Amino acid sequence: MRAEMANPGMICMLAILILATMTARTAEAPLYPVADPSPVLQDLHRKMSALDSVYFEFTQERHLKLFAEPLKSEGVMLIQRPDQIRWETTSPFQSILIGNHESVAQFEKEDGQWKKLKLGFPQMLRRVMEQMSLMHQGKMEALTGDFNVSVATGAVAVVTLKPKDESVRSVLSSLEIHMLPDFSTTREVVMNEPNGDRTRIIFREEHRDVKLPPGTFDQNKPIDVALIKKAVGRGP
Repeated sequence: MRAEMANPGMICMLAILILATMTARTAEAPLYPVADPSPVLQDLHRKMSALDSVYFEFTQERHLKLFAEPLKSEGVMLIQRPDQIRWETTSPFQSILIGNHESVAQFEKEDGQWKKLKLGFPQMLRRVMEQMSLMHQGKMEALTGDFNVSVATGAVAVVTLKPKDESVRSVLSSLEIHMLPDFSTTREVVMNEPNGDRTRIIFREEHRDVKLPPGTFDQNKPIDVALIKKAVGRGP
C-alpha cells in the first residue's frame, strides 16, 4: 500500500507541478468549453512569470479500482525561481523529492534519519524538472509543445492537458487543473490514468512570494520541513 501512495506514477505526480502557480469542481456544476484557450494561457503566463516563490500544503487521494476507499497522504510543495522545486510527503510516511533542471534527489525517512535514494529514471525526471522550470518562468510554449490544451469555464475553471507523447500517454491520459473562475489560483489537480485509476491533489493552503530558508532545496542534506513552515508562518 505504501508503494502505491509513494509512487502513483512519479512522472504523473511531477507533471502537475508545471502549473503549480495557478475549488474543487462539483460533479453537477456545468462547464462551458472555451473556443480559443490562447488568452487564458497568456494570462497564466503573466501570473506565473511574476511569481518568485510559492508554498503549498496538500492532501493527495489515490483512487484505485482495487480499493473501495482512496489512499490518502499529506504534504507540502515548494517552488522558487528560477527552477527549484521540493515535493514532500509528511504523512502517513515521510519522503522528499527535490529537483531543478540539472539534477533530482529523493529521500525517505528511515529510523528517524533521512536516507538518500538511488533514482531509477533520472533522465526522465530531469526532463520533467526542466519543463517545470520553464513553466514557472512563464514560458508557455513548454506547455503547448507537449500537451493538447483545452479550457472550460463555469462556477470554476478547468484546464485540461492531454499529452502528445505516446510514452507519457501510457501512464497519463489527461491532467485536469481545477482553478478559481478568474484563473488566479489552483485548488485541485486530477491525474487520470488509462486504466481508470486517478490521483487527486487538493491544495488547502497557499503562500506566495515567501522567503524560504537556506537548505530548503539542498539535494544532500535538506532542512526539516518544520523550519520551512516556521519561516512562512505555518509553524510555532
